[in-house]
Amino acid sequence: MQHALYRAAKADPGRRFHALYDKVSRSDVLQQAWAAVRANNGAPGIDKITVAQVEEYGVARLLGELASELREGRYRPLPARRVLIPKPGTTERRPLSIPPVRDRVVQAAAKIVLEPVFEADFLPVSFGFRPRRSAHDALQVLIDECWRGRRWVVETDIASCFSAIPHDQLMRAVEERVCDRSVLKLLRAMLRAGVMEEGQVSRPDTGTPQGGVISPVFCNVYLHRLDRAWDDGDGVLVRYADDAIVMCWSRSQAERALERLTDLLAGLGLEPKAAKTRIVRVPRAQEGEVVV
Repeated sequence: MQHALYRAAKADPGRRFHALYDKVSRSDVLQQAWAAVRANNGAPGIDKITVAQVEEYGVARLLGELASELREGRYRPLPARRVLIPKPGTTERRPLSIPPVRDRVVQAAAKIVLEPVFEADFLPVSFGFRPRRSAHDALQVLIDECWRGRRWVVETDIASCFSAIPHDQLMRAVEERVCDRSVLKLLRAMLRAGVMEEGQVSRPDTGTPQGGVISPVFCNVYLHRLDRAWDDGDGVLVRYADDAIVMCWSRSQAERALERLTDLLAGLGLEPKAAKTRIVRVPRAQEGEVVV
């Protein structure tokens, strides 16, 4: 199924898929989704139901219930449980949202169906959370460009990317490839499920919860707009989810690249994180320290 969807999307870049929802509730897709959730294990959501408790309840029983709810239009995701985890090496804490196990399964099923459609469009500059691509692949591009002489580097990450992506613009990006109304309704429900923190539920109109199974796909779908707007004349862009690096020939090109990157992100309702944005020069082996 995934290969067929990928080939269809690759063969027709203008195609919008209208028959996807039935695939999300297929028993084999839900079983594969459960396997992915089970392998990751993870903490319970606001319903306090663990992976082990699901196994006691009966995996087949739960998947059957989810399939029925999806097919009959009764499925409603619960808010995710918000926790704050320390960021290594800083005093900051990163918000992590933990959906209930049942909702993680549905998100994983949606990811199985949708990922190959969007994967057909994603560009080589993007490496994060993509099949058969890794941080090592991104690093190799940086090494290669450095050897070619691009030693001026713009380094940044997107400020609060996962919580800042506007829902309306994200859904417009999804709709470039998907016109199945039931799938779009399901994705909107996932985005609007909100988060619960200290007993209070909030449902902002921005953000895809960091910690959700489908959130990395949402992030890549949205930031694909950045990737395709980028001009190699501004430098070689390497993006890993919400982290971005541009390899440039000179400091002046790097300064122009940062300005261009900032403008493109502003058009998406995003911005570089000031504390993690810098221009550096990678020294040659015989040179001294990095020049900032």
